Amino acid sequence: MVEASIDGGASIVQFRDKGTYPEGERLEIARMLQALCERHEVPFLVNDDPEYARRVDADGVHVGRKDPSPRIARALLGPTAIIGVTVYGKNGEEEAAASNGADYVAAGPFFPSPTKPEEPVLPLHVLDAIVKRSRLPVFAIGGITAENAGTVARHGVAGVAVISAIMNAPDPKAATEAIRKAFESGRGH
Repeated sequence: MVEASIDGGASIVQFRDKGTYPEGERLEIARMLQALCERHEVPFLVNDDPEYARRVDADGVHVGRKDPSPRIARALLGPTAIIGVTVYGKNGEEEAAASNGADYVAAGPFFPSPTKPEEPVLPLHVLDAIVKRSRLPVFAIGGITAENAGTVARHGVAGVAVISAIMNAPDPKAATEAIRKAFESGRGH
């Protein structure tokens, strides 16, 4: 699935395991994904855990509110690591992320998300405010599909993060291509 998504145009892969796999299997999967991404020259990130990202030789990490800070992630992973931070629409979050060493911020969900059904959907004016305030690239997350990727692109985001619309698709390559095409159309390309 991941290779098909890369073939379809995915430009970054993030390993997100919320306790699904036993540790040995988790490590094996992470290392296989890292090798796959390296072969395709696509950055490989780990979600939540900078120490684990270092252990599997990931290119970076994405952290949220309950995870180590981007400053800690940067200290563990070094100056060339890609560090992403989830922001939630509150004033000052984007600047704090930038000041603490983040390379990008992600915000959402702006659509219902099968991955995080408990998260309230944010109105798109929140995305506009985040994009306006942020000196870092902003990625939209949560419920992104080919049907709505163009919508968030029109709000000035640098990209989108997708799980279900690709991982649950019968053809992950085609799903990725459709999302990428919709996003690029929304940006006016």
